[in-house]
Amino acid sequence: MPKNKIPVAIQLYSLRDVAPTDVPGTLRKVAAMGYAGVEFAGYYNIDGITLRRLLADFALCCAGVHLGLDALEGDAFEKTVAMNKLLGNDRLIVPGADLKNLSQTIDRLNAAHVRAKACGMRVGFHNHTHEFDLENGVTKFDRIFSETPDDFLVQLDIGWATCAGQDVAAILRKYSKRLETVHVKEFSPNNPKVAVGEGSVKWPAIFDILEKETCVQWYVVEQEQFAIGPMESAKSCINYIRKLGR
Repeated sequence: MPKNKIPVAIQLYSLRDVAPTDVPGTLRKVAAMGYAGVEFAGYYNIDGITLRRLLADFALCCAGVHLGLDALEGDAFEKTVAMNKLLGNDRLIVPGADLKNLSQTIDRLNAAHVRAKACGMRVGFHNHTHEFDLENGVTKFDRIFSETPDDFLVQLDIGWATCAGQDVAAILRKYSKRLETVHVKEFSPNNPKVAVGEGSVKWPAIFDILEKETCVQWYVVEQEQFAIGPMESAKSCINYIRKLGR
């Protein structure tokens, strides 16, 4: 067991079927399960002051946000910064972008990062599977992070990287100083509905690397399909993490 446990958040996209109709109730329930934070993927048409109050009501932190690249450009950028300052968040994670025009996408990510840093924030990128497609012998994932600065954040989705046949341990070590949050997502080649601990990811070894060799500050649970309800799966995921002593 690590001396200082890494706090566990949940990506609220996992609860997209329940959260929009009862944001306060959803936050109350995830806090009661033992989650210390949330990662937003949209704000439910709720203003920042109200969201900040709701987080405080349930002693939750904002571990980050997922948002489209367009939210980091033009006039939308100022609204994004204002919202996230209210939430106490400085991690602006883009969960996928145009990979066909990768040079243009990287230019846009770099421009957004420069602008965000001037406001005390950082931009990062989250993978799915196609980022591991090869282009001139190099994965698009590696190209994105080789052509962005060292303080541009890597958010590795462990489930998707496993699905793409990647050496997750090697990626974690390669980008150890750029990892502040990781997506704790399960993968099974036969069942897309498995919760964390029910698939093929070797979590004890992964957590050991994260805790001993990287700069990770948050584990962010995410699940996209469910054999049981999303709230029940959220509880199952964090219970497994706690069972491992995390």
